[in-house]
Amino acid sequence: MKLRYSPTSPFVRKIAVALIETGLDRSVERVPTNPMKKEDVQSSPNPLGKVPCLETDDGMVLYDSPVILEYLDGLHAGPKLIPPSGKARWDALRRQALGDGILENLVLCFVESLRKPERQSQGWIAHNRAGVSRALDGLETEADGLTGTPDVGKITVGIALDFVDMHWPESNWRANHPRLAAWFAAWKERPAMTATILKDPRRAA
Repeated sequence: MKLRYSPTSPFVRKIAVALIETGLDRSVERVPTNPMKKEDVQSSPNPLGKVPCLETDDGMVLYDSPVILEYLDGLHAGPKLIPPSGKARWDALRRQALGDGILENLVLCFVESLRKPERQSQGWIAHNRAGVSRALDGLETEADGLTGTPDVGKITVGIALDFVDMHWPESNWRANHPRLAAWFAAWKERPAMTATILKDPRRAA
């Protein structure tokens, strides 16, 4: 299999963490891809030119991290990252959506910050950060449910919290979310997390 990736993408990191957690890490060839480069976009099998994009051994092309994660989860014999049924399944998928939403909001804030200061919309940044704050409040209320076996929800939430630290450090989110902070302190030390730390796009070559 081939995975088109960028070292600054939190959505790629979801796939990288899942590959390690499931023991599939060595079965995937990495293809560096810059979604901002015309030649990389034109050569990508993903018509959107985005990452992650997975080319399977049987010729399928899969994109969007939830789709890729579900495909990979069918390739290993260990505990599933997407529970097969019941409340555990819907909790994992819902938390994945919530974590993805945090990431999407912060990416929008980052893109806005690249504009000249006089052209930035502080209202737009505040709007998206408010969504992140509400998501963190919701996660605090269910932090006890994040313990236990890794799943797609916990993976995504953990990556999202790391992304908050990178792109909104002044939020000081731990002060008002002690249970979530305690869970994250342990989660971020998992080998799959320490092996996949993102490059800051403001400093990446």
